[in-house]
Amino acid sequence: MWISQRASWLWPSLAALLVIALTFSLGVWQLDRAAVKEERARQSDSVAQQPPIWIGDQQLGAEPINYRPVSARGEWLTEYAIYLDNQVHKGQVGFFVYMPLRLEGSDLCVLINRGWIAAGVDRAHLPEIKSRKGGVTINGVVHLSSTHFKELSNDYREGRIWENLTMERFTQWSGLKLQPFEVWQTDQAADGLVRDWVRPDSGADRNRAYAFQWFALAGLTGFLWAYYFFKKETTHGE
Repeated sequence: MWISQRASWLWPSLAALLVIALTFSLGVWQLDRAAVKEERARQSDSVAQQPPIWIGDQQLGAEPINYRPVSARGEWLTEYAIYLDNQVHKGQVGFFVYMPLRLEGSDLCVLINRGWIAAGVDRAHLPEIKSRKGGVTINGVVHLSSTHFKELSNDYREGRIWENLTMERFTQWSGLKLQPFEVWQTDQAADGLVRDWVRPDSGADRNRAYAFQWFALAGLTGFLWAYYFFKKETTHGE
């Protein structure tokens, strides 16, 4: 009888402890993610105050100048333009338009995210991008290409429309010699592209909200366990 009574509270207690430990750890993980995003934002704000780096004919490192404002002069290579798919702006689906800029006096190029444009009804006819011929000077911010994405197959592109982009893929596809980073253009040019870039800390508040939910679930589990346990003890004591 005693063993049966002990088992009746032991297993529910272990289950409650497991749920509390899991949900609490998930809450801590979400707080860590929020902290990382906020640190990234602080880093971005700090380097954004520094004077722009001129991207010339020398290859630069990527990590030391991440989020750093830069300037470059060269010529658009429109034949290598690609459209990064599934980019949403104000609820509308479109593309990020990437185009290499061949740096003046060099065969070295830098890959520019020129901005967002809405997708047309017929994806077989991509929106046309206005590009000045000859030498152009652009200003922007350095970004390292993300490799954190999931793919259902190895077919990451269909013609000029790409599902995901990395520097390695673009280099292999184009055969161009590239700087090891992207530049997100910030100039307001009359080319039909939107450059309303999201700050790096976007989503930190959402992570804190998720953390609150996990902590609340941990607390609720503990409360229900205590209610069940003490109610059972009271029942046995009567």
